[in-house]
Amino acid sequence: MHSQNGTRPTIRLRRHEWDKRMKAKQLPTAHARAERIGVSRWTVMRVEKGGMRPGESFIAAVLDAFTDIRFEDVFEIEQVSS
Repeated sequence: MHSQNGTRPTIRLRRHEWDKRMKAKQLPTAHARAERIGVSRWTVMRVEKGGMRPGESFIAAVLDAFTDIRFEDVFEIEQVSS
């Protein structure tokens, strides 16, 4: 779906919140986070650095692994240029 102003919605990681929650869960490294979530460490690293948008599989894995985290706690929808 594109808006009339030339932007489209996309999902991005709320990095500050993500880091805070992962630290509280004693998951300080991308490797530890990946093991807990069930994805590759490279996927975690790319999403964290902003080189890759979190896709539905990543989001579902995060929400499944951390039942105390809600979507809006660590992800947000933003408008980007199309």
